[in-house]
Amino acid sequence: MLAWLTFGMENTLRSLVTLLALTLPATALAQPASVERGPWGALIQGGYVHQFDSDIDGGGSFSVDRFFVEGGPNYSFDRRTSVGLNVAYGYDGYDFSSDGAGSFTGWDSVNEVRVGVPVRFGIGERVNAFVAPQLRMTAESGADFGSGATGGAVAGFSYTFGERLSIGPGIGVFSQIEDSVAVFPILLVDWKITDTLSLETGQGLGATRGPGLVANWQPIDDWTFGVGARYESFQFRLADGGVGRERAFPVFFTAGYSPMPLVSGALVVGADVGGELTRENGFGQTVEREDFDPAPFVGVTFRGRF
Repeated sequence: MLAWLTFGMENTLRSLVTLLALTLPATALAQPASVERGPWGALIQGGYVHQFDSDIDGGGSFSVDRFFVEGGPNYSFDRRTSVGLNVAYGYDGYDFSSDGAGSFTGWDSVNEVRVGVPVRFGIGERVNAFVAPQLRMTAESGADFGSGATGGAVAGFSYTFGERLSIGPGIGVFSQIEDSVAVFPILLVDWKITDTLSLETGQGLGATRGPGLVANWQPIDDWTFGVGARYESFQFRLADGGVGRERAFPVFFTAGYSPMPLVSGALVVGADVGGELTRENGFGQTVEREDFDPAPFVGVTFRGRF
């Protein structure tokens, strides 16, 4: 899968959760797997992650249970040209505990719905391109769901150098809740270093929240092991009309199993480091901002193309 490795200032990175939400096909620019299929296909993927209790610097602690599922049909006009319709739902169940005055206020569960229309196509023999408009709504339970709406698109292309390396530029443009439109560059990378070692961004649940880089090792056909890190940002409308944000840098290990072509599952173990929680009022002014301690997590993901 072609990767998203993003460069830019921190204020640009704040919005990259929108990039994660893009419902691209299982391979955004890469060629489809060598399995005989008709023009119609479908994608379904998702996962569950439990983030263990972590202390908040200003007092109190929190844990999170995260669930995500996404799917939809796609139509392939030829081996390099397709259009899809993907719908996704995410749930983040936060559990904040207080140890007295000064503890972070926190919020309840957050729901997210998004719809994307990914399109990919070839230009000449070596260039593969894509464009993916997307609409999302993210809000705390009890909030006006429509007030958590954001949207935009990402587009890019890659040039294939031989059989092992594809690389190219891209750009994303997205609105934000109570903030200016974010515009950011993207670097698309898919590098097969050896027959068993590759460098790319990860897939599954983690890949729905921010850009990252993963080194994968496939010692045998059915198993793939990876180690990686990513930047994650999550923004949502609060029930009181404000805006909540969670940011962190997860570092993780994955063990994936693929019992058949186009179907896979994985165990994910890691920790969020450099985490930050922010609460803003309805005018975009920061009311609370606190760092939190490294938060270990464990989860499972699945992915299937049909």
